[in-house]
Amino acid sequence: MVLDLAVVLLAYLLGSLLFGVILSKRLKGVDIRDMDNPGGSGSIRKFGWRFGVTVGVLDALKGVAVAFIAHTLVDEPAVVLLSAMAVVAGHNWPIYFSFRGGGGLAPAFGVIIYHFPLEFAAGLVPALLLLAVYKRTPLRRWLPFVGPAPVVSVLGLLTVWSLVWHRHGFYPDSALILAMGVPIALGGYCMMLRDKRRKDNTKPRTTQDHSPSAK
Repeated sequence: MVLDLAVVLLAYLLGSLLFGVILSKRLKGVDIRDMDNPGGSGSIRKFGWRFGVTVGVLDALKGVAVAFIAHTLVDEPAVVLLSAMAVVAGHNWPIYFSFRGGGGLAPAFGVIIYHFPLEFAAGLVPALLLLAVYKRTPLRRWLPFVGPAPVVSVLGLLTVWSLVWHRHGFYPDSALILAMGVPIALGGYCMMLRDKRRKDNTKPRTTQDHSPSAK
């Protein structure tokens, strides 16, 4: 029991290593969360592909590391599932960075890559096709508040989940992916609220706000 709890706690602490924040502070002298979301897609938007891909890979490796530790030290389905949720939760609400994190997709992908590499590779096919459709059709206008990353990632996750369920059944394998979907959904909602606040704070105030009648 003690080892089980230690593995889940370690998963959360590893997930809390938010590399978008760490690298933006070290290399750029700013906190990316003041400008965008701290994951790979936000890092690409603000600092370019090399920086963003590095952040995304490092965030995914957190999931790989946690999956390896849980599988090697415990290999109990419930602990593997909880540790997967914990690494995603740590990424979304990091204890080291005031609980303001990302959306949890990269560490979730890392967990999936470790446990289901073939299904992950197969899930890339429809995801990349959707990305091409997103860029070449009015889909981006129909979803103005959603960028390509979450749209493509959700399709990829659903594809992987269906393949895992078909091949391995529901518990514990496909249940693992569903469980990670809980903190991913909550983290995505929190990011949406932060995006809205950030955009509201950057909007220029109207002259009416400074007029004597407004006081």
